[in-house]
Amino acid sequence: MVIYTTKFPINDSLTKSEFVKTVIKWNQGSKYDKIEDLAWDETDFNGLWKQENIVLSINEIQEKEIIASRLQKEDEHGVWCTDFVLDNVNKMLSVSVALETTEFTTNFFPTYYPPFFVKMILFEGFSGNDNGIMVLNREHSISECISVFKGIVEKTIISKLPVVYVARTGMGENPLDVNKLAFRLQGAAHVICEPDDGIELTGFSDDLVSNEDRAGKIFIYYPSHNKKSRILNLTGSCQDADYLEDRIVNDVYNYMNSRMRKAIDTWDGVQIEKLHIENKKLLSNQSAIEEENNNLYDVFGEQLEKMEESNIKLSNEVQRLTAELQGLRMRYSDKDKSPVLYLGDEREFYTDEIKEIVLDIMSEYQKNCKEDSRRWHIISDLLENNEFKGLPEKRKEQLKNALKGYKNLNGSLKGLLETLGFEISDDGKHYKWTYYGDHRYVATAAKTCSDRRAGMNLSSIIEKLMF
Repeated sequence: MVIYTTKFPINDSLTKSEFVKTVIKWNQGSKYDKIEDLAWDETDFNGLWKQENIVLSINEIQEKEIIASRLQKEDEHGVWCTDFVLDNVNKMLSVSVALETTEFTTNFFPTYYPPFFVKMILFEGFSGNDNGIMVLNREHSISECISVFKGIVEKTIISKLPVVYVARTGMGENPLDVNKLAFRLQGAAHVICEPDDGIELTGFSDDLVSNEDRAGKIFIYYPSHNKKSRILNLTGSCQDADYLEDRIVNDVYNYMNSRMRKAIDTWDGVQIEKLHIENKKLLSNQSAIEEENNNLYDVFGEQLEKMEESNIKLSNEVQRLTAELQGLRMRYSDKDKSPVLYLGDEREFYTDEIKEIVLDIMSEYQKNCKEDSRRWHIISDLLENNEFKGLPEKRKEQLKNALKGYKNLNGSLKGLLETLGFEISDDGKHYKWTYYGDHRYVATAAKTCSDRRAGMNLSSIIEKLMF
């Protein structure tokens, strides 16, 4: 399980040598993970140090100016792997902490916090510029980066890290301790706050442009075109500033931990790339091999290339599955909340069907609910904090448009129905359309029809029964 992961820019002062020195300094300052008598000659960037249940490894890919370190430790929780990867060409630092459970693992609930190594990198001034915003261990003032922030909001600028914007309340106060929030999110997100005398965000989106509308709210912007921004404020269960802070921290770390990482940003990926380069060197020495061994070498080279290709595919699949698994873990085991509802025995016909229908029902109910009542606040909170794609309504529209003026079952209509999950069977003069093969949900349609309203009537029946 991934506990922490981030990737952010660094500057030229973090050389390979400084990187290794910082790793060693981090280890030697640790209360529990310190390896005694750890010595480095400051020339070899490949090393291994062991002590009981702790192993510190450092490996370099000289050709790509990449250097990685891994500290592996086993305790009662499982096997901890703390990885740092420095890409000196692209000036990026990748950090991850993962826990592999064993048969001896006891109950464990992860706490999100930056490893002390990240704090050292930022404190020593090794962090760099993230597309216009410096990676810091403190908050930024919006007056110092307003143009960059506008680009991030409009997604014309994509930063490496999420951006958290904290708007002052109507009383001119911060809704939480921004300095503490920035410290907890250092290396994982940028925190931007407003100056004491406030600020006008002219030309921004509707949510931000009005001082009154944005007062006391927290806006989270993610470095992804597919991930929507999120707004949190001191209402309902978030009336406690510490609870609101935890919600923000958990949200940012859940996002960061769920992202799929490039193989080269991981310790395992560095080892695979190093092996690949060494294999290429072996293959390049073919001319030095005696003539009688050429055939054997060709066979060996072909097998080696196939093995490497398979290795790369497996590595990519591992990264994909890791990201997918982490996303599911975050989705179903968010530590700051317990599920409002548990799934029953009904199986889902398509991904998120049950959730979408429940949210659709809640959305419809909210329209007739007294505004600012307790029920209205609870439903609003649930709708705001659960991604609602509106799939039932989209299916209704697709079906309604397809059945408009229905006369017979042509090829395109049949294809759409099958895409929507209908199984079509012939019943003499009629067709039976069975929703996902479940005979509780069957619609009967005439093979030929002259009534121009028949399609709309059929669409209405299906909507009420199945969507």
